Amino acid sequence: MSAPAVEPGTKLAERFRVEDRVAEQDGAILWKAIDEVLARPVAVHTFSDSYARTSEVVMAARAASRLSDPRLTQVFDAAEEEQLSYVVSEWVTGETLADLLAAGPLEPERAAALVAEAAEALAHAHEAGLAHLCLRPSKLIWTSGSTVKVLGVGIDAALGDLSSDDPAGDDAAGLGRLLYAGLTGHWPGTSDGPVGLPPAPTTPDGQICTPRQVTAGIPGYLDGITVRAALPAALRGQKPLVSPADVADAL
Repeated sequence: MSAPAVEPGTKLAERFRVEDRVAEQDGAILWKAIDEVLARPVAVHTFSDSYARTSEVVMAARAASRLSDPRLTQVFDAAEEEQLSYVVSEWVTGETLADLLAAGPLEPERAAALVAEAAEALAHAHEAGLAHLCLRPSKLIWTSGSTVKVLGVGIDAALGDLSSDDPAGDDAAGLGRLLYAGLTGHWPGTSDGPVGLPPAPTTPDGQICTPRQVTAGIPGYLDGITVRAALPAALRGQKPLVSPADVADAL
């Protein structure tokens, strides 16, 4: 039996009224909705009949709902039903790191503070067995309430069918790339670079330049942390950072 069509006005769990279609990824559809009980906006994912990973996304959402760090997106409801499956999570407003970088690189101390908050939050997620695996500037938000929020822990990896043999190392590298972006306005790598950020410059031998080689005035310690997290080719004997907890401690 095919799932009923979800459209503006559809109500889920007798409280979440779907309003605006925001985005679609391979049949997973993101909506802005209203929680009519608490009179607040929420984000809702629904899934088309052709979407193959509904169970995985719902399971990841249920695991993410147990996370208590306020810097991670809250999950309010997740249901897998024959007729209709969905995930309801926090609707976050504010400026993404990509938005902040539209005016150029951040002040080094601000870039470090934003990523340090994200690293601490992700360390909490890893303690609970959840990873992000696709950290991008669009996933780090300075909220309208002047707090840091990391979007999509657990859920984004399930949506993208991503897995890793070293999730802690992958998220440490992702945090390093966010720090690199914040310090330079460039993305260290081109194959999966975020839209709107130019790729990081490279040296004549093809290695990605360190932040201090790109932007003047970056403290040496921040350059070193970025290298240790995200640029293994430039380590030169430095100890790599291999988990979000390592990155948080270093910052």
